Amino acid sequence: MTGRALRPEEILELEDKLCNVLAGLSATEGNLDVDSEFKEIMFNKSGPSEEAFTEIREMSRRFGPRLVHLLGFPPAPGTCKVRVLDQGMRAVVDIEPATGDGLPVTVEQVRKILQEQSVVFGLDDAAVEKAVESGRVTGVTGYQVAKGIPMQPGKDGRLAVVPQQPSAPPPVAVPASAVAIPFSELATVANGQKIARLLPPVPGTPGRDVHGRDIAAGAGKPIAPAVGKNVSLDAHEGCFYAKCPGRVVIDGNRIDVENLMVVPGDADISVGHILFPGELAIRGWVRSGLSIQADKDIVIEGGVEAATVRAVDGSIYISKGVQGSGRGMVQAAWDVTAKFVEQATVIAGGILKTQSAVNSELAGGDAVVVTEGRGVVIGGRIYAGARVEVRDLGAGSGESTVVQLGVTGQNLMALTKLKARRQAAQKALDDAEAALNRFGLSSEALQEQAMTDEGRQMLKLAKTVIVLCTRLKKIQQEEEGFIDSMKNRTDGELDVRGRVHRGVRILIGPATYYVSEALSWVRFKYDATRRGIKPIPLV
Repeated sequence: MTGRALRPEEILELEDKLCNVLAGLSATEGNLDVDSEFKEIMFNKSGPSEEAFTEIREMSRRFGPRLVHLLGFPPAPGTCKVRVLDQGMRAVVDIEPATGDGLPVTVEQVRKILQEQSVVFGLDDAAVEKAVESGRVTGVTGYQVAKGIPMQPGKDGRLAVVPQQPSAPPPVAVPASAVAIPFSELATVANGQKIARLLPPVPGTPGRDVHGRDIAAGAGKPIAPAVGKNVSLDAHEGCFYAKCPGRVVIDGNRIDVENLMVVPGDADISVGHILFPGELAIRGWVRSGLSIQADKDIVIEGGVEAATVRAVDGSIYISKGVQGSGRGMVQAAWDVTAKFVEQATVIAGGILKTQSAVNSELAGGDAVVVTEGRGVVIGGRIYAGARVEVRDLGAGSGESTVVQLGVTGQNLMALTKLKARRQAAQKALDDAEAALNRFGLSSEALQEQAMTDEGRQMLKLAKTVIVLCTRLKKIQQEEEGFIDSMKNRTDGELDVRGRVHRGVRILIGPATYYVSEALSWVRFKYDATRRGIKPIPLV
């Protein structure tokens, strides 16, 4: 409202708008007698309708009580209504403002109505005052002024796992590229270890509604645990103990120790290194930089990249093969089966089976078998205790391929440790040289009289490169010497069920045979009479 008188032209404009409103309405409602219908609405026996009442209150708020008086509507006081909701847990007020010169709702009125409705607990005096203040002008609906205290239900009895420490790092070499990868937080338990407690039910806490009445809390219920086959229960202590190594699995009221760990996808940095005292199944790949160790069998449905995989007292099955990039290592106490092996080291205490191997080191305490699929071995080295079977050995290009028979299980273990040391030293050297090449050695940083912190670090890095070069050479010499020492058994055999190419070297005991011309379908074995290796045609 502007507070000034309308100009003549504004009065004419207002009349035109009113005429247009009534004319537009007449098309559907006919001629409208506003004065007569207004009197009927306002002054009938039942009083104004709710809609009219609401609109008049709104006009009173916007244009002041004078307009309401001119409309013939008598002044009306403000109104207040209290509602108790949520089963007595909340009390809210609805306040309508006064119309005309009517009296507004007061705090005392609201408190009186609350008392009349027995709302005596959880009252918020500040909220009451705020509701009254807001209701004076615009009205309020559902303004909370009291709140009860809800009861807290009792807790049922439950199984509580005894905290276990995460698996310790495995005693095998973790690839140096994986130093920033954490070990999996998988907690495992040993045979006979306490793994969980049976907790009794906990009573609840009573509540109170806005009427001041107490609300009883339900009591918790005890549970009857379902004990799995790998768990025992001491009923007197209320404690559970593992009957085998593995990880604790609780599903509802059932508790067991799972001797099989399943990784549902890839074993990568998000999973971390794994050390598990049972069987292990990986549904995807073992990605580069990971170290995986299990006490029992390991099944990998994908493949293995430049990672370390070890079965301490079991076998390893790899569906998609090994792509080691010169750093992958797979080792099992028993057998290893992989579709292919590329630039990796694979060691089996029993039999190693694959369909192809390229520039890799294969070792089998009993045998190495490469006869299915392509059945080809190109480059690298094969070690076996008693037998090697291959379809195609070596390459016409002269790629260096060596087969050594008569290797014992102890030889393989010692050889594994040497190879792990060599791989770790080589990776550390590569990283140190890369850092040195990146940061360089500036003459300013290396002033003897005023060497900076940067210079001291760079100098230490340079020394580290030199030390690693020397140590790597010693490890390589130690490995070569160890390989030469494995010449005390002469009972091994090499069967080539296809072609052995020129350039392949075969070692059995103290003897060495160099293939100068390609041969087909041939067996190589040690001839004690000739004290040498003799090729024999396979029939």
